[in-house]
Amino acid sequence: MSRRLVRRTLPVLVAAPLVAGTATIAVLPAEAATVVNATIHVPADVRTNPCSPGDVLNLDGDIHIVITTTANGRTGYQVKDHLNAHLSGVSITTGTKYLSNETTNGSWSTGPDLPAVHRDVYSFLLISQGKTPNYELSATVRETVDGSGGADVAAEQWSMSCRGRG
Repeated sequence: MSRRLVRRTLPVLVAAPLVAGTATIAVLPAEAATVVNATIHVPADVRTNPCSPGDVLNLDGDIHIVITTTANGRTGYQVKDHLNAHLSGVSITTGTKYLSNETTNGSWSTGPDLPAVHRDVYSFLLISQGKTPNYELSATVRETVDGSGGADVAAEQWSMSCRGRG
């Protein structure tokens, strides 16, 4: 074999196993995602209107949450949240109606210690259908992901604040 041929083929012989090994690693199968659907019902709930002291609102509706967990290839999970809220309320004093139809997305990751608990605050703007100011309803939502990627969700705390006219 001539020196010229050895110089040209040696890098190919060394690089070929590295490329083949990389291709093998790159095609490992992914684990299937776990999808959990949950609905938080906001039952008929009478709350003080934060925009009008002395006024109270009768609030109700649903917040539908889809939680998707996927193993992240290490020892935890990537968690994606999709919230779809349909809320309405009526002022008991003035009869003013309030509506909210919103979609929100979020994501977070767990570490190796499971179950993992994550809390996030989601806010929903309730738009006045009259001349009164809009207000915002906020909910602290707790998600727990277990060792198999399953998830549990609960609303822990609710609050309202005045947002003025939009």
